[in-house]
Amino acid sequence: MLSVNGRMAKQQFVVPSESSNREYMVTQFGDPPFDAEHHPEWACGCRGWTSHFPRRDCKHIIYARAGGALTAEQAVINKLLGVRLE
Repeated sequence: MLSVNGRMAKQQFVVPSESSNREYMVTQFGDPPFDAEHHPEWACGCRGWTSHFPRRDCKHIIYARAGGALTAEQAVINKLLGVRLE
């Protein structure tokens, strides 16, 4: 597993911005604390998520949770092949 900010990440996803060429890294953690339903916590690198407290899921996390995002590995392969995220 990958360590992010000292926590064990279960998986990372790359989500494209709707309004620019930016991409956001979304992380699903594999270690506690878990949410009220005992699901792993999620984090995003976007300003909407990092600047709010208490944290709530941003649209990038919602998109990744729904299965619409590429894994970080898939995104790197796509970049190497010259394929842009849509």
